[in-house]
Amino acid sequence: FAASLSLTACPSPNATPKPKAWHVTTFAGSGLSGTEDGIVTTASFALPYSIAQSGDTFYVTDGLWHSIRTIDTTTARVGTIVTANFTGDYADGKGTEARFNSPSDIVAAGGNTLYVADSNNNRIRKVLVGAEAKDTEVSTLAGKEGPPKHADDEKGIKAQFNFPEGLALSGTKLYVADKNNHGIRAVDLASPDNAVSTIAGTKDPGHADGAGTTTAQFNRPSGLAVNVSGTKLYVADSGNHRIRVINLASPDNTVDTIAGSGKDGDFADGAGNIAKFNNPSGLAVSGTTLYVADSNNHRIRAVDFASPEKTVRTIAGDGKKGRKNGIGTAARFRNPFGITVRGSTLYVTSAAQIRKLEYR
Repeated sequence: FAASLSLTACPSPNATPKPKAWHVTTFAGSGLSGTEDGIVTTASFALPYSIAQSGDTFYVTDGLWHSIRTIDTTTARVGTIVTANFTGDYADGKGTEARFNSPSDIVAAGGNTLYVADSNNNRIRKVLVGAEAKDTEVSTLAGKEGPPKHADDEKGIKAQFNFPEGLALSGTKLYVADKNNHGIRAVDLASPDNAVSTIAGTKDPGHADGAGTTTAQFNRPSGLAVNVSGTKLYVADSGNHRIRVINLASPDNTVDTIAGSGKDGDFADGAGNIAKFNNPSGLAVSGTTLYVADSNNHRIRAVDFASPEKTVRTIAGDGKKGRKNGIGTAARFRNPFGITVRGSTLYVTSAAQIRKLEYR
């Protein structure tokens, strides 16, 4: 008889283990602009802005088509629960009838509830997700029609916003980055009328740390993220090119700057006070790390809270505008906006796709 023997080389016990790195792949989207549903590799998005996750489903706001999309991880398919509206409008109702105008950030509240910053309508909307668009219900949580301006301590539907963009949910408080009012607002979901108040910002653009509503100033704040304990609210202060933090446990919601030198349109890694951002937008917090979609630098950055200097490093993106998968800084993004974390994996909206970053 004939016998064969296959030998596999064993690694040397003294071999240096390969260091971990961030591997960037495409999670969903063909890269072509459109509204096509279907399997993740052929489905199309136009301008996916923000992404949130609940259970086995990701929810994506498509700002250009004014719609809400879904990505089902069990079937690897993209769907639509609020029908595309090509011109932007406002209406509550079923997902087939409801209308948004440039929806930006989205957060999942658990179960089938979503909250959406409907930026150009100057409203915060509530979405009760159904199996299909015809089963989905959209209502207005806060904000009203009229010239955009600022009004505090109002009932939800009487409050006024000016391009609300970022959202973060902690318990019964929904925090809103009221971008063109240069402030951070809070919607009290436990109150019968969803009362809205300002927790930080003087309504004038600027940069100042200190007491929330009397001293602190922001310049077009964008993304928000809150820590697990609900004591720290992180803010992507886009116009100031900085990352700020609001101490929600302090009596006056004290604001501090944790990273970013504030120099316009620049890039640098390093200690928080010398690091440079260029229009940071989406934020996601995991443990002692804050992940930042550094939009105009076309990079994904990380701020290490465990380090004394709040060190900032680039984990993915070479700084050139484009679309390329790869490892770490060999990958390429185009104006990444939204970012969310699921376990140890990041999901980022960039151009007409959703990208996936795995640390392995």
